Amino acid sequence: MTIRCLFLLAVLAIVSTGVQAADLALTDDDCRALLERYAVDPDSVPQHLVDDCQERLADSAVPALAPAAGVAAAGAADPCAGPNAASSVLCWGPWSALAPAAAGDPLPDTPVDIDDPDVRPELASQFDPDVTPLGDDGLPLGSCQPGTPCGFATVVAGVTSNAPAEDTEFARFDLATDGSEFTVRPGETNEIASVTGMGTVITDRPDQYDNLRATGADGDQRSRLIARVIRNNGQIESAADVWADGNVSTGAAQSGYFAWGRATSQADLDALNSSAVTRSLNFTGPMSVDNSTIAAIRLDFGPQSGWSGNWTNPAWSFAAGGTISGADFISTPDQFSGNVQQGSFVQGALLGSQDRHSVAHIIDVSLENVGRVRDVGLLQQSITP
Repeated sequence: MTIRCLFLLAVLAIVSTGVQAADLALTDDDCRALLERYAVDPDSVPQHLVDDCQERLADSAVPALAPAAGVAAAGAADPCAGPNAASSVLCWGPWSALAPAAAGDPLPDTPVDIDDPDVRPELASQFDPDVTPLGDDGLPLGSCQPGTPCGFATVVAGVTSNAPAEDTEFARFDLATDGSEFTVRPGETNEIASVTGMGTVITDRPDQYDNLRATGADGDQRSRLIARVIRNNGQIESAADVWADGNVSTGAAQSGYFAWGRATSQADLDALNSSAVTRSLNFTGPMSVDNSTIAAIRLDFGPQSGWSGNWTNPAWSFAAGGTISGADFISTPDQFSGNVQQGSFVQGALLGSQDRHSVAHIIDVSLENVGRVRDVGLLQQSITP
């Protein structure tokens, strides 16, 4: 155990006896370490010590970090990766430990209890998602018009992006093609608009995706994306995983997961449906809320149009199917597997063109002996050689 760890343990022992934080002469590094510990185990750090450290770091003057010489903007140095990240205006400071990595490890079997920041009372009405009403077009989240940006997101209170299914809401989602801003519920009265002009860092991955990290600050507002993306000519074609937005003064925040892209054009849909024989597109990949859930979906176009899919988790599985209309697909009750209860649905949309198709979709199902499951996922097309 390092000297710093021993000191922090001593600090926690002293404050438990009533000594105030000001008496301990904590350094910025001490405060960062205590806040990181608080993010993992809120009960282990007294609230007044958390408040003192947050105030101390908020008042710290930290010079701006410039990109490393010779590095392109997309590969610029990540200002949230250094030792002063907790007090950088481009980062979330103590909130950063609460945000999961894009397409990260599966959720633990027993999630750690986290005390979320307070939610403003006027936001409470948004989190009554027991029943998802159908839109005028019969789709819970409305139609994705061919050729236009289309995305879905989960929305929860707080900054962790995770909550029980009963406390999770679905919403439409939009993303700038450079990753610099996003919108949840675009055009609605309770729209969540991120900071504009977020700083982005894009790094390579060994698979078909790149990693995107975008953070921004405007006064007390903080916005963040942690996502896997597919780009074409420098522009994001599809993206998925974590979003968050909040106010560091009030503690009010909302966050969740998303899947986004551009709905397949009408011309491409017409080409798929004009075939004299049924043409099938297959998609597979992990869901975003719970990476251990693997989805597989087949879309059939032409004379026998329709779709089918299955979702497999270590603790459960189910199957669904239904109809396709334009770029949209929606489940029908008679095609669910026997363990799916009434009121469940799956909605999604075909994205991209030619051999770069993908699907964004949401699942909202009640399973026998399991309960409610809500998730969102971006699946890439499986190409047969």
